[in-house]
Amino acid sequence: MRDFEASFFKTENFILSTKKYGSFTNDNVEIHICYNVNDAFIPVMGASLISVIENNKDLNIVFHIFTDGYSKENEQHIKKVAEQFHCICNLYKLNMKPFQGYHIKVERFSRITYARTIMAKLLYGIAKRFIYIDADAICIASLKELWNLDLQGHIIAVTPDHPNSNKYRAEYLKLKSGKYFNDGIMLVDVNAWEKYDITPKCFAYQDEPRKRFLGQDQDIMNLVFDGNVYFLPHKYNITAGGDDYDTDGGVFIHWTGRRKPWKFVLTEFDRKWRLYNELSPWPTLTNIYPIKQPKNYHDFKEWGKYKRSKGDMQGYIWGYFWYAVLKIAAKLHL
Repeated sequence: MRDFEASFFKTENFILSTKKYGSFTNDNVEIHICYNVNDAFIPVMGASLISVIENNKDLNIVFHIFTDGYSKENEQHIKKVAEQFHCICNLYKLNMKPFQGYHIKVERFSRITYARTIMAKLLYGIAKRFIYIDADAICIASLKELWNLDLQGHIIAVTPDHPNSNKYRAEYLKLKSGKYFNDGIMLVDVNAWEKYDITPKCFAYQDEPRKRFLGQDQDIMNLVFDGNVYFLPHKYNITAGGDDYDTDGGVFIHWTGRRKPWKFVLTEFDRKWRLYNELSPWPTLTNIYPIKQPKNYHDFKEWGKYKRSKGDMQGYIWGYFWYAVLKIAAKLHL
């Protein structure tokens, strides 16, 4: 386990720049929402921002967006959201050097995900609590109940991971509690996080062998808390894009699987994501079907699986036909 001097965690060691856009026009209750995202994923986050705003018009929303860099275009779109919807968007560019000791389990993933191990410390004295949302999740209901939740002495509130992976992941990490959570949606008590030195405890796992982990930041958070969390109902983090869930009563829909609503549209939740994308300043996506490129062969498999589950055999055959054709093309580098 790695140790750090207290000076390592000074704010100036992590934040390269901060930009603030927007203001409030009323005295509604103020809530704080956090994201961590790289530049390529900011347009995806854009739909999430709008979903929070549209379903919480009776609240004043302060967004804290932690990035490893952003384009001028994305910055201007964030500014437009703040001005158009009368919210506040704080845009933080982080110094990524302090995160280099964290492992990258899958190369296509970004190290910016580890920003959630520091954001509570950076917001200490700014917000008493915040709701963290993965960029690939949307809000479909009011956040008042979650925001006002009594954490009963816990530092964070989260939902259990999907039953199919919960036991396996807990055993792999050797969690004493036997409970593994998904950190894609979190309610965080900032003062308690700081009081119990959660950030240094997370950073202590830097430079550990990559084979020790199945995931990235989520594994780190589970090791640090080991089940000592407030477990929320499933409605607060409906994973897999809501495939297996009744649409009534949900709060967050989270696309944790391969199917992504910005790639193609299958379900009502995919269509809802597209609606928020259309309301955002980012380019409106119009393609319904997966794009026929070799690198997208998995998308056609997802299409076929979903169609078969709904009894649509024509859609199933179409999806698996193109899955097979494009997979061969991908393997042959055509």
